[in-house]
Amino acid sequence: MQYSFKQIKLSDTEKFWLSEIMKANFSVIDVNTMKVRFWKKLPKDFNPSAIDYRLIRDNRLTLIGLWHVYPNSPIFSHVSKTIEITKDLIQKNSGIKGISASEIAHLVGITERDAEIALMLVYDLRGFFGGAGGSKDRLGLREASFSQDDSAYDEFLRFKNLEEKMEEFFVGRNPRTNVSKRESSKGQPMPTSGTVWKQPSSQDIWRDIYEDFEVKKLTFAKSINFVTDDYKRKAIFRDIEQSYILAKNGFSKPAVILAGSVIEELLRLYLKTKKVKPANNTFDEYIKACENSGFLKGAVNRLSDSVRHFRNLVHLEKETSHKHKISKVTAKSAVASIFIISNDFQKN
Repeated sequence: MQYSFKQIKLSDTEKFWLSEIMKANFSVIDVNTMKVRFWKKLPKDFNPSAIDYRLIRDNRLTLIGLWHVYPNSPIFSHVSKTIEITKDLIQKNSGIKGISASEIAHLVGITERDAEIALMLVYDLRGFFGGAGGSKDRLGLREASFSQDDSAYDEFLRFKNLEEKMEEFFVGRNPRTNVSKRESSKGQPMPTSGTVWKQPSSQDIWRDIYEDFEVKKLTFAKSINFVTDDYKRKAIFRDIEQSYILAKNGFSKPAVILAGSVIEELLRLYLKTKKVKPANNTFDEYIKACENSGFLKGAVNRLSDSVRHFRNLVHLEKETSHKHKISKVTAKSAVASIFIISNDFQKN
């Protein structure tokens, strides 16, 4: 069978980058450190985040990425055996709720470290696991639990071969529901108590943000070039990603508060860059300072009700009745407001 995931055409630079990541053997790596190390070998406009997300995520390879640089890796056997062993355990005990790396290591006959990596790569494929517990100081999973609706049992029981599952992941289709995996993941409930939830990767979140708001991560990054502190930039990206996830999953108030705090900090830093000092350091005064200085005229005027909620409902005593509750639509509007304002940063 001709699998489409094998037909990806990579540039020499992309192959080089994936090969170097492979050498890290699923250890935590820093992209900036790698770029500095290989600066003379990389095109000056090389952007690692532009590599197909199905090959690389969180600065490490997926199974498909690994296949393109090392198709004979023993990891493929580890992953396949991990799925087969779990399938066998389900058939013997239908009440099983998950599996640990130590169990996999013992049953498959591999090291516990290899088992942690195998569990992580199975988790990538989706459908098999719904929750997981990661290692503290290295990539990999110590344990993984099945999907909350028990659909994972069917996923394991119908498993035939790993390449077929890799192809499903690559084309983004789930034969069980006949909808794309990305569509099904968007409706996936947050985990219940006792489940260790794994936040989607930054690449996955920004891919969904682009679908909802038509904003790319790189475009947004350029719009906030006035934020020069590296830690502050990372914190802003982190909070945007988390506010989006909260809004998407119906946690509306924390989503609005987090999105509002991002806007507040962006306005503060922007005014500082423009050498404009507000009357005091409050959200309202930042907006007034922008209005009085003629900055962000369109964006400030279009600030949605979601951000007004941020000003009015930060404190619990303000929430006195159901009419003060924030809707999911309002929460997503709060996230959208970040991008409305950032778009105007580039015009001033």
